[in-house]
Amino acid sequence: MNSKNENWFFYSAVAMLFLTAAAKLYSAGADTKILATVDQLSRLGCRPLMISVALVEIAVAVFLLKSQSSVRRSLVLLWLSGNFTAYRLGNYLLGIHNCPCLGNLADRLPLRRGLADTILQAILLYWLLGSLTLFWQDWGAEHWARLALGYRGLFRRSSAPAHPS
Repeated sequence: MNSKNENWFFYSAVAMLFLTAAAKLYSAGADTKILATVDQLSRLGCRPLMISVALVEIAVAVFLLKSQSSVRRSLVLLWLSGNFTAYRLGNYLLGIHNCPCLGNLADRLPLRRGLADTILQAILLYWLLGSLTLFWQDWGAEHWARLALGYRGLFRRSSAPAHPS
């Protein structure tokens, strides 16, 4: 990816992070039944969990805006999307099908039931694959190439014929 595409990817992630954080903070202020419950996977209250996740999303968005290192930005977004993926996988394995990711705001949106969650899953996949791709392009491919060159040199030296003494 060229730097223009990288910047577009990170700026789009920043916009989505700010939007989802704002939705979480807005929903956390509401008086709904689900926010008074305990999250079954993390065993934390849903309201404090939602506020904490929103603050982490804001921190990651600010980092993505401020950092100049594409490797660091992709690693931070990969870390966040990996955590979200692990949370969703844990919920799936426990048979939990309601993700209060946006609180009660998802119910207020003029979307078919479950569509907001599908959109969030698509965003998560976009962040996960995009950050993994950028990390691989910026860091991984370079280090694997160095390793390959080192092994090629090692095999050339070991396959050279021995000199008779």
